[in-house]
Amino acid sequence: MNTIDWKKWRVVLISIAFGSSILTSCSYFGDYPGFKEGDSGLLYKFHEKTNNRKAEIGDFITIEMRYKTNEDSLLFDGNGETIPLEIVEPLFAGDINEALAMMSKGDSATFVIRADSFLLKNARLSRLPDFIDEDSRILFDIRMINVQSLEELEMEKEKMRIDGLKKEEAELNVFILENNISVNPEISGLYFVSIRKGKGPQAEVGHYVSVHYNGKFLDGTLFDSSYDRGRPIDFELGKGQVIAGWDEGIAKMKKGGKALLLIPSDLGYGTGRGQIPPYTPLVFEVELIDVK
Repeated sequence: MNTIDWKKWRVVLISIAFGSSILTSCSYFGDYPGFKEGDSGLLYKFHEKTNNRKAEIGDFITIEMRYKTNEDSLLFDGNGETIPLEIVEPLFAGDINEALAMMSKGDSATFVIRADSFLLKNARLSRLPDFIDEDSRILFDIRMINVQSLEELEMEKEKMRIDGLKKEEAELNVFILENNISVNPEISGLYFVSIRKGKGPQAEVGHYVSVHYNGKFLDGTLFDSSYDRGRPIDFELGKGQVIAGWDEGIAKMKKGGKALLLIPSDLGYGTGRGQIPPYTPLVFEVELIDVK
């Protein structure tokens, strides 16, 4: 979980601020019925208020969020997806960090924040668009899903890691049994099953290799295929340009060879990437097309 960094939404904000007409200057701030004003001038309205633990500077939080202009033009909508953040010291009076530190787990609220200060200081835009002035505001609708200390967060991550590895081990054992894999794993945990011996040169570290492959989950679902794209991938072997299981497995092959690589997550994508969930073992059917 990273510290709070509104540059995560920098592309969204830049496209809004400089490439569209969604956000328009507002010449009149006006009143916000039902809102209260804090000492810093921050306007806020709680829709749900709990007696749960309140977030503090240094806490790690999980929130649902959407924000819009004071003219009801939507700028960002998480669509129910949660966002992990660390609350840090406010960068200006009445900024988003101050707003989040007012909330407890289970709270939902709306905050009104100066658009110019947010865009320049939180989002770190290099300049404001011409249509933003001192009267422009952004309204943040936020629901606080969870509040954790760093220690609590690390304990949760460790539990998830242990549970994930246990689940992975069980899935691997079932796959090995059901597919009659009789080879012993390498010291690394890689299972290398030769399907066809190659007769060309041996692939070695530093060689450039060309590989065709099908990548599957243990249930047989195909998630990636160079065959489908009609072109093998090329890379320098042993240089970390591919996952570790590939570097190790391809180095056992000769040109023209074909093999099955059963790769545990610590030799693959670890805690996950893209469509690959955390602690997911993978099966690759690989064919070594060329070695240079």
